[in-house]
Amino acid sequence: MKRGQSAIEITVLILLILCLVIGYIILVPEEVRQDLLGDLDDDNGDGDSTTGETLLSTTPGELSSATSSTQIDSLEPIRIYSTIETESETLANSLKVSRNLLQNNYKTFTFSIDDYEDLDTLSLLFMITESKGELLVKLNDNLVYEGELTSNNLPLDLPVTYLQDTNVLELSTSFPGWNIFSADYYLLQDVSLIEDYLVEDTVKERTFHVDDPGDVNKAILSYFISCNSDEEGRMTIYLNNRQVFSDLIFCEYLEERELVLDADYLSNYNSLKFEIDEGDYSLDEIELEISTKGLNYPSYSFDIDSDLYDDIEAGEKEVYLELSFGDDTSDKTATVYVQDYSFTFDTDDDEYQKKITSYIDNGVNVINIVPSRSFEVDNLKVYSE
Repeated sequence: MKRGQSAIEITVLILLILCLVIGYIILVPEEVRQDLLGDLDDDNGDGDSTTGETLLSTTPGELSSATSSTQIDSLEPIRIYSTIETESETLANSLKVSRNLLQNNYKTFTFSIDDYEDLDTLSLLFMITESKGELLVKLNDNLVYEGELTSNNLPLDLPVTYLQDTNVLELSTSFPGWNIFSADYYLLQDVSLIEDYLVEDTVKERTFHVDDPGDVNKAILSYFISCNSDEEGRMTIYLNNRQVFSDLIFCEYLEERELVLDADYLSNYNSLKFEIDEGDYSLDEIELEISTKGLNYPSYSFDIDSDLYDDIEAGEKEVYLELSFGDDTSDKTATVYVQDYSFTFDTDDDEYQKKITSYIDNGVNVINIVPSRSFEVDNLKVYSE
């Protein structure tokens, strides 16, 4: 009786263990369950397609035929300007020029300008305290002014074309006539030269690279612009020497600017050129957003060790690719790349299998699936047998 009870207890224990094993197989993830069942198939030797050593098992999920990508390039900030910088040079704090029948009391000043080739304008400025008659102004023996002078005529322009390395400025008055007791004269204070230099850097260029210009469906340039002076000018933007923007800059309405570029103007190596006619501006946070319909499909890799590769070359092992789909009704069409080789499949079944032994390399192998239409892959498996 005791022996019969022990047999019953052992039987119950075996049944409990079997139930636990079956429950475990049911509850584990599908790829683990397939590995376990594959191992069981190997043991049974029933010739199922998933027998042998599993080299890769993954769940790709939805494969889309219309993936896209966005490339954002941050470009260096820009300061672009065309402004006037003013310098002054005092010639005399006060002076008197006069002329009568007997005497010509004129004044000369010698000066030099180091960068007169970069000089935009030169002018003479002073204050007239008292005057009678006409004033004559010469620059390097060239008459630049003659006549009665009031403060409304100041400052006097001195042509920069008359300038030399060393310059002589002469101030004198007109001849008063034959009255020996009469004289023409000018009393002047704070006599100064005003030098206006044009300081400019009106063109700036930035470059960027696009891998496949024909794959671009949108290109957007964005930037913040601010004014460093009150001058308002026109800015023109060129993409690969083609004008894509030209407009006046209004400093009171500055904000982030966004410009859609013509994708047909793009090449592999591209130039953006910014140009102004006047003003002083800073361009910051310059970004170029390139949207493409690039085929950024995921890749899957697996290893073939030397021992297995030797078996494959000896013809003792074959390598298979097996795909399990989400349904058995819709068409699944794609091109599969294994290393440098490719093949296509078109099926409406829920599974697809292909021998890929001839495509395999020793070491790391990579698989890419490029779908012609979107579909779902529940499991991608590579195995050897």
